[in-house]
Amino acid sequence: MSKVTCDTKILDSMIRQVSKGDRSARIGFFDDSGKHPRSGATAYEIAAINNFGAPESNIPERPFVTDGAYERELLSQDILRKGVRQAHQGRKTYRKSLTEAAEAQKESIGAQLQLARFVYQGNAQSTVDSKGFNAPLFETGWLQKQIDIKYD
Repeated sequence: MSKVTCDTKILDSMIRQVSKGDRSARIGFFDDSGKHPRSGATAYEIAAINNFGAPESNIPERPFVTDGAYERELLSQDILRKGVRQAHQGRKTYRKSLTEAAEAQKESIGAQLQLARFVYQGNAQSTVDSKGFNAPLFETGWLQKQIDIKYD
């Protein structure tokens, strides 16, 4: 008679990591984000208005958050898939893989914000006149610094 056993120490360790730590990450702009120094609006409000547009205020849709999230979605899934294998092999923690995937998404949203001035419709002349330039979302750098990651 023969006997086969499975060593589950690494799997048990992974389960402990996930159960006591972060299981997911949200990337973007949040209600508790910083307030713009001139307008007092939160980064969440500014990003939402620009991402989805506000036709009544003559603000066109510039979906940099949505586009940035979609752009790296497959890469983030791949990072997590490989990360689970590496955690199983004891080469990386699940938290490290989750952080890498979240950072890839954050970088992508920032990159789309940089491209916004070339890809999406420009500002109205009245906005250019009041702000002094045509791409305030990008040129001031303030909104890019507000992109955040929250772990759950």
